[in-house]
Amino acid sequence: MASFEMGVQLLKNMLIKKKSYSAFFADESDALHKAFPAKATVHAGPFGVPMLWNSARNFLEKKSFEPRKTEGIAYVHIPFCESRCLFCMFYQNPYSKEASNAYTDTLIKEFELWNGRAAQNSAPIKALYFGGGTPTVLEASDIKKILGAARKNLPLAKDCEITFEGRIHGFSDEKLEACLEGGVNRLSIGVQTFNPEIRREMQRLDSPEFIIHRLEELGEHDNLAVVIDLLFGFPGQKGKVWTKDLRIAAELPIDGVDCYQLNVFEKSPLNTRIKSGLCEPAATLAEAADMYAESVEKFSSHPDWHRLTNTHWAKTPLERNLYNRLAKGPSDCLPFGCGAGGKLFGYSWMQERKLAKWSDMVDKGLKPVFVMMKPQEHWTLMRTLASSVESGPFNLCEIGGNFNVDIEKPLKPVMDQWIKAGLLEKSGDLYSPTVAGQFWYVTMAQLATEALTMVISKDDSFKADPITQSVYSPNQAEAWLKTINKREE
Repeated sequence: MASFEMGVQLLKNMLIKKKSYSAFFADESDALHKAFPAKATVHAGPFGVPMLWNSARNFLEKKSFEPRKTEGIAYVHIPFCESRCLFCMFYQNPYSKEASNAYTDTLIKEFELWNGRAAQNSAPIKALYFGGGTPTVLEASDIKKILGAARKNLPLAKDCEITFEGRIHGFSDEKLEACLEGGVNRLSIGVQTFNPEIRREMQRLDSPEFIIHRLEELGEHDNLAVVIDLLFGFPGQKGKVWTKDLRIAAELPIDGVDCYQLNVFEKSPLNTRIKSGLCEPAATLAEAADMYAESVEKFSSHPDWHRLTNTHWAKTPLERNLYNRLAKGPSDCLPFGCGAGGKLFGYSWMQERKLAKWSDMVDKGLKPVFVMMKPQEHWTLMRTLASSVESGPFNLCEIGGNFNVDIEKPLKPVMDQWIKAGLLEKSGDLYSPTVAGQFWYVTMAQLATEALTMVISKDDSFKADPITQSVYSPNQAEAWLKTINKREE
């Protein structure tokens, strides 16, 4: 089993060799299992041009006084975990009560930095997401303070979706009450699997029985959407184990389910264990594809569930999945916290990932920018295209019409071949992914963006190597920093 990065490099090498429409074509022999040799990226979309450190911070400072013209979203990062799961690449810092208290105080200062500035306050925030790390690890008193500061300093829409991410372990009634009092109306719980052996292997901390019981308790709260994440592709998860995971999830009194493919990253503890023979390999791409197809069959045939995106299912109207859908598109996203990522007017940036540097910058009254990317030509169009392909059925005529650009004609060779390969079906102007297309959605979204860039971009910096601009490392900050260092040399 190759790491995720090795797969990305394999696909990237194939694209570099062709530089024509055929570079984006799928294998026609077996769309579900063999359409592409690997996944192209974690999140699809246009990349950009790195901006140098000081110029990025000065630029953002000026931009913070410009009004946002559309509804946006906000992301708050909590960079602490009580323990590290073997497969996770989001672990940053060990948790302690003292760390929670100190982080809360500085985070509130960051909320206040731009309060009154047009970029933060000029248009409503439709969705506010607390991610990590593990937000539910925070002390109940700190959860209250943070939520209160967010509501005070951000122009939250009346129907704002406020999501708190975390896990069942340590999420006490006191913490739940702090969330509810602070306006949280959506919980995103990382279950990953209900199998006790796999949970122990991946260093998950609670038993399946306790998780199920706690989810049933959470499901009793009115006006609170409870959503869980499931991962498919763990070592030992194929067959009956995954079937049971799906059955349990489908019958729980919850509001939404995400089914994501496990990515085994090169520097993850899981990959180290697999390479050393201490753990059996994770599922191959073909095996993962079968597991995904089983999840589609399970929730499509269940009378209580309906599909929201290629990976997300809803059981009740409480689940809107609003933040995730808006984050994939061109909406502005205001980031807060150590290691948070966001975008404004097409400029995307990552904040300082080291606690001391992040805290020092906030104390100095500066937005803690680590790296920033200038948007490429047609950024909004490309972002809209990628998010539309990622979400499900898409209409190229409609997307292009909104930007006064004909995108169906230049993309027709690729779309026609994907139809022939069995990834898409077309009715009128609407392209609908088959089950195979749904499995390969992120790769298709990325390749569609690359193909369009190849044809319509007038910017030589993107046309020089158009088909590899956005096939990048899952650790985006690291990739950005490498690019910046090369330019400075």
